[in-house]
Amino acid sequence: MLPPGKPSGDPSHDQTAEEIERYYRNVKIGDLAAVKTRQYGRLEIKITAVSNVSPEIGRIHLDDDAVWGGVAYSVESGKSYYASSGQSSLIIPDEKVTAWAKANPRGTPDY
Repeated sequence: MLPPGKPSGDPSHDQTAEEIERYYRNVKIGDLAAVKTRQYGRLEIKITAVSNVSPEIGRIHLDDDAVWGGVAYSVESGKSYYASSGQSSLIIPDEKVTAWAKANPRGTPDY
């Protein structure tokens, strides 16, 4: 078993905060977005689309809400505007992330 804080199945584990911010600063309405949620020992990733961008305040809105956290996210922190200390955050919907989400629509245990 891996020690806490080192999830074995997280396909976004190598994404940096800077990469995530850069991706979301450049999205347009309709672009893909991904929200990672860790809660109650589970990892879930939801793939959705960007429904609105507000570059002047650094916020984006998504078509679908996360398991917890709503639809509005800070581009700078990647955190939900509704639950900024919560367990949901933006990640880049690259090939690894989208493949994982498709293969695990209900999430997996988070080790």
